[in-house]
Amino acid sequence: MGRAGLVRACMVRAGLGLARGAMAVLLSFACLAADRKGGVLGRFESRLLRRSVPLALHVPDPAALSAWRARHGDGPLDLVLCLPGAFDGPEDFLERGVFEDLARREAEGSLRPSLWVAVAHFRAWYADRLDGRFPYERFLVEELIPALEREHPGFGGARARRSVAGLSMGGFGSLNLAGRTVLFSRCAAFSPALVEPPFARAGFLLRRSLRRAFGDDPAAFAPWNPQVHLGGETELYLGCGRQDKYGLAGPTGAFAERARKPGRTVHLSLREGGHDWRYWTPEFSRLAAWLAGGGVPGP
Repeated sequence: MGRAGLVRACMVRAGLGLARGAMAVLLSFACLAADRKGGVLGRFESRLLRRSVPLALHVPDPAALSAWRARHGDGPLDLVLCLPGAFDGPEDFLERGVFEDLARREAEGSLRPSLWVAVAHFRAWYADRLDGRFPYERFLVEELIPALEREHPGFGGARARRSVAGLSMGGFGSLNLAGRTVLFSRCAAFSPALVEPPFARAGFLLRRSLRRAFGDDPAAFAPWNPQVHLGGETELYLGCGRQDKYGLAGPTGAFAERARKPGRTVHLSLREGGHDWRYWTPEFSRLAAWLAGGGVPGP
């Protein structure tokens, strides 16, 4: 993809925004800096959040996309929404090699091309704050995903062609988006933060952000509680490292058992690893084909 193509790939905007020229310059530098890591950095001007939201975007290389469609036809391809953890951001999907792995495999023809986006979270827990002042779920559902699908026709566009995947706080968020919306057919939650009010076990910063988002009333939290909605009807993948420093392997396994029911597929993988990118990066690699709508999770 050339310089102009990289800039176009990043320039996803809605409602409020900087001047066109200033935004183009800003994004061209971000895109050029990230080109060799399988994706680009950019910003989305959100009307609902009244701020600029950093994001990372992987768009399949046109040559790889053309080669795939020459072999497999022009059917719709998938959009994958990625939700970082509380201490992670969209840039990690570039720096940790997740998007670079996608680009390499798509170029080889071994992976179905797909559009991936990772977003900054502002420690909002991917939720609409109770006081209505920070509607983050609405931003994802009403602004970001529709804008991406307009900007990149042929990716997403229907529930069967969308996946959501998150880690830690993002695992919590991915389960909620799967359970609270009808946008996604597949959901991967890595090391999911299965929190419960009054959130006493969370660290100070996370406890503060949880109470700002949800309060501490269990009844008010129930619509956001994965233990209540169990991620809806989506096909689920739940994974956790056995050495997770927060002890999440046991709760993740128990959640998988609760989520299983006739007619629903729930995959569970408890592997060696901790609560870090040494565990998460290989997980994204193993799950890439499944998240891109191309089969079952890898071994």
